[in-house]
Amino acid sequence: MSAKVHRKFSTIPRESLWWRAKVTTDDVQWVRKHLGRSLDGIKEFRVVPSSSGFTAGPLFHSWNRRVVFVENETAPHVQVPIGERYDYRRDYENAKRKSDPYLSPHGLFRKLENGYHMHALQFMQQFGSLNWKLAAPVSADWVSLSDFWDRHARFVGVSMLWEARSDDQLKQAWQWIYQRRDQINRVGPAPFGYVPLWNEDSYSPPPQPLPWEREEGVESEASDFFADCRILRECSLEVIQNELNMHTADCRQIWMMTRIGNASEDVAFRPTRGFSSLWGAIWDLLGQDTSGFTHSWRECLECGRLFYPKDRRSACCTTEHQSLWSKRKWAREHRRPKFLSKPPISLRPKKGADR
Repeated sequence: MSAKVHRKFSTIPRESLWWRAKVTTDDVQWVRKHLGRSLDGIKEFRVVPSSSGFTAGPLFHSWNRRVVFVENETAPHVQVPIGERYDYRRDYENAKRKSDPYLSPHGLFRKLENGYHMHALQFMQQFGSLNWKLAAPVSADWVSLSDFWDRHARFVGVSMLWEARSDDQLKQAWQWIYQRRDQINRVGPAPFGYVPLWNEDSYSPPPQPLPWEREEGVESEASDFFADCRILRECSLEVIQNELNMHTADCRQIWMMTRIGNASEDVAFRPTRGFSSLWGAIWDLLGQDTSGFTHSWRECLECGRLFYPKDRRSACCTTEHQSLWSKRKWAREHRRPKFLSKPPISLRPKKGADR
């Protein structure tokens, strides 16, 4: 058996290793019923000061002890058990093969409804927490859902800029970010769009100000930022690049050993990327999507679902939806304007009426 096949069925490569949450369907339904969205469940559970600490350790049996709200935060902390290991890169490759971004961590993360805690548990059930405390063997960890949703908003904002980079939705993407700028900027290590300075391990403001940083302001009638699509697109691409660099800073190059041939004892070493958090890995997967237009997901123009196009001309997620969309597009383009339509028969002049 070749080394490649042997490794596939034995151990998970270290550079793509992560841990799912050990969450059951009953757990997900309990969270849906008792936590709802944002601060809906705050009256049922204890509230602690913002200075309180949370330590990973043994799992509490009762959910009533596994939920804690913290003062001045927008969502609770929940204790989540750590489950089995998996290979997130293998899931990413599977998502591309099946043209379904939701089978990959970054695709499913993009789909979640911000603030809906059941979605957070479902995501962790499949792909785990964005950051596990794994310095020592522990059975459960405390996850801040406030931080989870802040990170989600930041990732979704950047994803929207990339998805709308070439169409008229770019203005709406910036407005979505503007409305959530305070939430987005709660995520470190620097404000949205800042430029990483590698030699100094610090960050500087982007070369051109973001829309809400301009003197005239976004909501001012004098603002022309959204009027110039070229400037808007250049700013968007710079922000996407800065965010990718910022959130993959925990990347570490790892050299992996691969045996050459079936019987040979010779080996080769290849460099690859490893991350200490799923948060960094999610941004890396988004970056890999952006590196090739063939693999970058799109939104189906018929149903709104994200999909990986097998052809650059694909506008929909399935051939059926492509056919429906093409027919509707043709109908819109060939629909006769009302002022060119024939008048109703009752309004047409009768023959001989002028005689």
